Amino acid sequence: MQRTRLRRAIDALIALDLVIAGLALLAMLFHVVLDVVLREVHVPFSGTLEIVSFWYMVALVFLAIPVAQQHGHHIRVELFTAAVSTRVQQGIDLLVLLGCVALLALFVWVSTEEALRQTHRLAVVEAGTGTIPVWPTRWLVPLSMTTTAIVCLMQAVDLVRAILRNEALPAQSRESLDV
Repeated sequence: MQRTRLRRAIDALIALDLVIAGLALLAMLFHVVLDVVLREVHVPFSGTLEIVSFWYMVALVFLAIPVAQQHGHHIRVELFTAAVSTRVQQGIDLLVLLGCVALLALFVWVSTEEALRQTHRLAVVEAGTGTIPVWPTRWLVPLSMTTTAIVCLMQAVDLVRAILRNEALPAQSRESLDV
């Protein structure tokens, strides 16, 4: 029961990541189109490059990572493992997932320190004649890395259960992200 609640919470967080990334994509589209249209009618509109680079793209890139991990859409190379038994493949997959959790924990630590540093100094970038705050987007990185680490850990637990029950766990679900 506790595990189901945790899984639902993670699924909800990943769905939220997907929604925010989608909204960032739409906002970027409208922002760039507006910039082009206003440039054609000679109305100054500065900051598009900075907002796209430091806000929309950060959200798109980092919030998509846990979504891709959950749905099994990361690239998987099976050149050397295609001929091994299911049991060996499961062992390799488990080692990779645990290695990912360890590496992601390091990313969480480093990116949280950086986000704290940027928040403390209220980091901004110059855009035309003004500035645009960028410190809030620094928090998307540790959020994304934490969520991805939890997803990898849950996948590792599922894999351990499959190994102990001597079941073949289906390859990471390749669910469609079509909306």
